[in-house]
Amino acid sequence: MDYRETEKKTVLVLERMETSLDSLEQMSLDSINITDKLVSGIDEIRQCVMEMKEASEEDREAVIDMILQLLQELLGTAFTVNNVSHELEKQTAFHRDTVMTIHQIVDFLYAMSGELSGEFY
Repeated sequence: MDYRETEKKTVLVLERMETSLDSLEQMSLDSINITDKLVSGIDEIRQCVMEMKEASEEDREAVIDMILQLLQELLGTAFTVNNVSHELEKQTAFHRDTVMTIHQIVDFLYAMSGELSGEFY
């Protein structure tokens, strides 16, 4: 590998890393929004249960239907946050690999500069 190939590889690695960082940033924001939905939904269910304590038998049926609907929405939200978590895990592993690649490039450049100048690091 010569300097030109190393330069091209470095540019490619850095571009991929920047793209991945953008994805990580967006996923972090998404996870905040999703967990806000979970908290809000859980609070709504809590309020429904409190209402059910004091509701008549007729009204309890409606409250139970509302709770079931809210639980279904929370389940969908939980699946979404689960997917985001898996993506975050993938991106983190990608960054670990990228850092190792950058270390290899830097080691190569130090080795080449030592060979060119007659010195070794």
